[in-house]
Amino acid sequence: MKLSNLSISSIIFLLTLQIVYPNTLSGIIYDDNQKRLDNALILLSSDVMHNTITDAKGEFLIENIEKTVCSIEVSHIGFQNYAAQINLNELDVLEIALNPKVIDLDRIVVTGTRSERHIKETPMLTHVINRDDIENSTYSNVKDILEIAMPNVEMVASNHSDDRVKIQGLDNKYLTFLVDGDRVSGEYAGNIDFSMFSLSNVDKIEVVEGAMSTLYGSSAMGGVVNIITKQNNSPFWFDLGIQYDNPFQNSESLNIGFNRAIFNYNFNIQHTHTDGYDLTPNQVGQHKQTLEKNKSEIFNHKLTIDISEKHDLQLIYKDYFSMINRNTSNADDTPMNRYADYSYKFKYNYTISDNRIFKLSYINEEYTKYYYYPALSQQFINGVLNRDEINLQYNVIGQSYQRLFGVEIYHDDYSSFTVGAYPSIFSGEDGIKRDYSLSIYINEERILNNDNILSFGLRALDKEIIIPSILYLMKRNSGYNYRFSYSSGYRNPSIKELYYQWLGHNPHIYGNPNLKPSENNYFSFSIDKRTDINDFSVDFYKNDIKDMISTAHIFIEGQEELHYKNYEQVIIHGINVHYYRKITDKLKLKFVYNLTDAESESNEILEGISKHALRLNLNYAMLNRMKIITSIKYSSRKNMFDQQLDMLGAQQTITNLSAYSLVDMYMITSFNNIVFKVGIKNIFNYKDSRRFNSEILNNYDPGRRFFIELKFKFKRENL
Repeated sequence: MKLSNLSISSIIFLLTLQIVYPNTLSGIIYDDNQKRLDNALILLSSDVMHNTITDAKGEFLIENIEKTVCSIEVSHIGFQNYAAQINLNELDVLEIALNPKVIDLDRIVVTGTRSERHIKETPMLTHVINRDDIENSTYSNVKDILEIAMPNVEMVASNHSDDRVKIQGLDNKYLTFLVDGDRVSGEYAGNIDFSMFSLSNVDKIEVVEGAMSTLYGSSAMGGVVNIITKQNNSPFWFDLGIQYDNPFQNSESLNIGFNRAIFNYNFNIQHTHTDGYDLTPNQVGQHKQTLEKNKSEIFNHKLTIDISEKHDLQLIYKDYFSMINRNTSNADDTPMNRYADYSYKFKYNYTISDNRIFKLSYINEEYTKYYYYPALSQQFINGVLNRDEINLQYNVIGQSYQRLFGVEIYHDDYSSFTVGAYPSIFSGEDGIKRDYSLSIYINEERILNNDNILSFGLRALDKEIIIPSILYLMKRNSGYNYRFSYSSGYRNPSIKELYYQWLGHNPHIYGNPNLKPSENNYFSFSIDKRTDINDFSVDFYKNDIKDMISTAHIFIEGQEELHYKNYEQVIIHGINVHYYRKITDKLKLKFVYNLTDAESESNEILEGISKHALRLNLNYAMLNRMKIITSIKYSSRKNMFDQQLDMLGAQQTITNLSAYSLVDMYMITSFNNIVFKVGIKNIFNYKDSRRFNSEILNNYDPGRRFFIELKFKFKRENL
């Protein structure tokens, strides 16, 4: 075997092994770039089977072997298997180069590093809801499918009559939601409108749990959810989907596009609707359902232009509209809520050289709230959030490092207008408030001598906030990875939280222009091992938050009011466990568990947190074209806090909401271009027992129901 690529010290070391241990085989495994590969599996077989793995230097030693002709196999994730016959009588030192193979794109992630990396190489533990998870699910919205990776997704009653969503103890406004790496800012009262996301156009979802403000700025205190849309490279494709999950939600979707010459175009439309349902009693004179009748429509256009090998351009446009029949009384002149979101994106990538890339993106997003009067068949604008964001990024990739520099600029305008009996939130006067931010961020990853990875970053804001992060990935020969992280995060108060003066609301709501940004320190330690058969991780974390923003009830001259304020400290700590097991070729198990515990001076901040939450999925392939899937969700009890009763001095201000579990079972059958799903959701017909006397429930599921979905997929291989 050739020795030209080995160092002198390695040659001396391996030859010494042969002299001292004559009945041994030693060698080195490396890739096509001469980089040594640790954790490569070597199988040596003749009359006796021997196996070992390479150490951190890519070296291996097999002892007590017979000097004869035998077969050798070498395997490593991301590389083609190597197999050969060797004669140990003629061999002194073995040197094998493995060829890379096409990597499963589901294993490529971008969120934790703002650059493409294999999931095993990311210093921040990342979970991927891949295309199989999405296609094997029964969901049509992003919020529900997030529970595959983060089961502690909880609905919480809101002061603004819109449901808030808590994810592992934090309101969703403390997480950053991205689409293809770009921030989504459309919101009402600080919360993400999840119906803006079209799941029918999603390829995968990356979830990073932990403060990511160094890379993604404000609101990434609790983590980042990056929704990656489909990028089909077939010459022509056409997908049609119909889903029936009445009374919860029904939807129709269409994806169509082409890939020709330098152009790749994808068009997606999703229409979702429901007549709603009512589980809880209404007060006298009110007409209010648990889930109001609503519908939404999403139109997505994405055009990619590969101008040359060095230049590519993306133009993206989204048009979203939703209507909610939220009549709080039986009066005919009560308006309904309507929402619209328009966004334009311009993204340009310039590959300067093999190791240098420049990226530029510009985003304009406008989120509008309307009041629609059925009697007049007219709608009027109540509020408009307009956001402009520019991001410039420069990536440099070296042999042992990745480095990026970035500049982020955003400008927010929020306009509010009086509509009939519903005044502007700015003291009843039509007006506009603005916010502006400029920040610079850097991040660097260093591959150390033992192939461990050290990552450190920093973001500096014009508001005199410095956000650091440091992450360390330690690789072991056993295949286990250990990750240690410390990162800081922040969230700037929204324009509404600063300037709310909504006197038409009962109680009155007041913003606070003196609000401080929320900041946190996030610590985590995780262990994971990823193979094609087993994928296991456990993550221990502590999230120390100061100046968290929420509301407080106060009385001024006998009048109850609701004011925004900073709460001094909130501590959230817990454990996240992910486990995937390919039990047999036909049976697969996926298990996710969250333990979330929190401490705070505010019972309101702690409300809506389930300490224990788990999700279990069993996937059994009965036949080549048929699968049976069982999904189990469990959420432990949680508390709701009535701050108004607390201000009045009531003894009982906390309501305990009992634990619950839901079980779904369904079948998936595929025939060429057709996929058919049918099953039963909530098999045991669970409904919250409090529904007869309260609007506040732990779970708002409507009970047992049939689910049906039909998808037609077509791809043409040539035009």
